[in-house]
Amino acid sequence: MRKLLGYSLLVISCIAWTIIPVIPFLSLSVAQKASWATAVFVFAEVTWWLAMPILGKEIINYSKAAWHRCKVFFSRKGNPAEGQQADNHDEQ
Repeated sequence: MRKLLGYSLLVISCIAWTIIPVIPFLSLSVAQKASWATAVFVFAEVTWWLAMPILGKEIINYSKAAWHRCKVFFSRKGNPAEGQQADNHDEQ
């Protein structure tokens, strides 16, 4: 039940974040757009930070794994396939 609540809050937060860029295109006054954007922003942040302690260790482990994958991806020194293509060009 704890995981269900935590992941539900996380999904709701992500949905709220995707709504924010749509608000400027609604047919509302500037003041209403600003109010709605602020309210959705606060709602997204509150649901995000409520989900974090509920998920606890699971989200920390997932975040560490995602960070490690990003570091490995960006630390590569070029594409090995590019080197093979250059070698094949030299042989022709």
